Amino acid sequence: MSREVVAAAKRLAERNELAGASMAAIAREAGITRVTLYRRGETRTAIVAALRDELARQERELMLPLLTASGDALARLRGVLEALCALTDGRADLLTGLDAGTLNEIYHEDGGDSLTRSEFAAPLVRLLRDGAIDGSLRQVSDPDETATVLYTQVSYTYLHLRVEHRWSRPRAKAAVIDLTLNGLVSDAQEMSSKKPPAHRAKAKRATRRPDDHC
Repeated sequence: MSREVVAAAKRLAERNELAGASMAAIAREAGITRVTLYRRGETRTAIVAALRDELARQERELMLPLLTASGDALARLRGVLEALCALTDGRADLLTGLDAGTLNEIYHEDGGDSLTRSEFAAPLVRLLRDGAIDGSLRQVSDPDETATVLYTQVSYTYLHLRVEHRWSRPRAKAAVIDLTLNGLVSDAQEMSSKKPPAHRAKAKRATRRPDDHC
């Protein structure tokens, strides 16, 4: 699939025109003839698949350094979700311009009762499993299903708050990510975060009056 055709499809989607665009209109937007488009075998299905590959490549390049960064899985998951919010901001026009059917083709597995495609969900699956091992995240019964919920919850809720509610980036990001992570933090991690620092505990014991035990 040529870059010019993928770029043309993205421009049409950003103008909310891709759903009703004919192959001739796509060719015209790409600056080529319809005959050239067909000769290359660039069908609508192939264009959507190429668009999916492009979006997945962008995410992969951004997420890989975050997956291998230092810190526990909880810290790395926060970084990945923040990156997903940033990507969603950059794609806002595209995502709001694509029709539901095309969005499903891009992000969902084929068939009913589907999950988010592994091209997009794999980083979340890995972090969920890492978190269950290092104890920073609670263990979930189905990491693939939970990753689908995470990806959808963060990207779509963030997009809605930014576009429809006109929330600022920091406000929308903090609201979505904090609420999301609160449902995944392990009991041990939560207890650790609530435990007072050692120096505060010592100071409290030092200032206790002799009759405090009564």
